[in-house]
Amino acid sequence: MALAAEAGELMEHFLWASPEASRDIAQSSAKRARIEEELADVVIYALEFANITGIDVAAAIERKMQANAAKYPVEKAKGRAEKYDEL
Repeated sequence: MALAAEAGELMEHFLWASPEASRDIAQSSAKRARIEEELADVVIYALEFANITGIDVAAAIERKMQANAAKYPVEKAKGRAEKYDEL
């Protein structure tokens, strides 16, 4: 639950902002430190969850990337937002 709360706090900085505005916000010296702190909280909680549950994060990421490559082949998915079953 803390992970979700921290993710929400991170996203508050970008709420209702366009992708372009979000990039500007992320580079803003006025907000950058707070964004970094919130991101650090998210990563800390995620890694603590992995440690408690015995999940090998590097292996999980590798498996997920392989699954995504199979679901979203570049030749079909590049530049598109559809789900894998709609490509």
